[in-house]
Amino acid sequence: MKKYFKIAVVISAAILLGSCVETRYLEKQGLITAVGYDKSEEEKRITGTIVFYQFNPSMQNLSTVISGEADTSKGIRMSANMETDHNLVSGQLRVALYGEGIAREGISSLVDSLSRDSAIGNMTYLAVADPSAKEILSFQPKSQPTNMGTYLYNLMQLNIQNEVIPNPTLQSFLTSYGSVGKDAILPHLTIIEDKVGIKGFALFSDDKQVAILEREKIFYVRSLLNNIKTGSVEVELEKEKFEKEILEAQEDKIEQQEEDKDEKIHITMDNIKNSYEINLIDKNKPSFEIKLKLESRILEMSLPLNLSEATVLNKLEEELEKAMEKKGMEILKEIQETGSDPIGFGSYYRASIRGKEVTKKMWADKYPSAEFNLDIDLKIVRTGIID
Repeated sequence: MKKYFKIAVVISAAILLGSCVETRYLEKQGLITAVGYDKSEEEKRITGTIVFYQFNPSMQNLSTVISGEADTSKGIRMSANMETDHNLVSGQLRVALYGEGIAREGISSLVDSLSRDSAIGNMTYLAVADPSAKEILSFQPKSQPTNMGTYLYNLMQLNIQNEVIPNPTLQSFLTSYGSVGKDAILPHLTIIEDKVGIKGFALFSDDKQVAILEREKIFYVRSLLNNIKTGSVEVELEKEKFEKEILEAQEDKIEQQEEDKDEKIHITMDNIKNSYEINLIDKNKPSFEIKLKLESRILEMSLPLNLSEATVLNKLEEELEKAMEKKGMEILKEIQETGSDPIGFGSYYRASIRGKEVTKKMWADKYPSAEFNLDIDLKIVRTGIID
């Protein structure tokens, strides 16, 4: 009898609880996939843009874009709700964009607002938009209409999976922003030949954008942030260092070589695996020793080299190491001059200082005079094709 009584109680509770759940009809919901924030022409106000899906069988394009102005990000949502008969919900938010103007002034309050919304996941992608978030989110390719929120999410997710770009999630930004000795780095989006793409990377100091790093340089930052397994990079070598090897590889194709006026050999490597160490070797300067080990395959070369010969392969590895060390040092110094520390040298410094608190201001004062020594150990494990 007790058994049947328990079953009856459970069924009754389920019925009562089910009756308390608010019914939400899908066709009345507006599922937000992207939001964007720009500086308003009015002082201290924000121009907000929202991209959302609306499920209406009578409409061919289910994606809608709404823009408005308000003093806060929540005010933008309230304003947008007055311009649509759909209830806008943020549970499917995938991307948040910040126009360059607002990114240069600081985005901490806007990011904090996202983090406090329980419906928004911490894996939402953040990015900086050029010329503005509104233009990026309102843009439609000529080929076919698309929901720009979903498109941008897929664009960044693909490049994260291919280990091309650092992870630009809300969680990653908040971790970098809240830590002492490391700054955030976000994709810099723009319209490129009727497409929205990643043009470069926005470097932050605290919560303010201070510079843009060209996308061709991101490999050297990416490989010092995490271990990668599928990275890729293109390296230039001086052709004159391989004149003998090129002639031997071409044999009777000397005329072809003479016609080639390019003074560089362009080499693309992929399937790169890395491991790295960053050590503080002098606390006073401060000075860092960086050891980066790479394993890769040659995917493509602009000029032929006989890599089946061990001496040629060893020479190529040595010259690639030198070229990459030089390029890597140039990029480290370029980033240092901006005042941004996306690799987190400050966190390595802080971990090495015992019994002394390191503040953001203290590291900001020391970082401009920091010295770096980059040592790259490259091993080519496979060779690919020649263009």
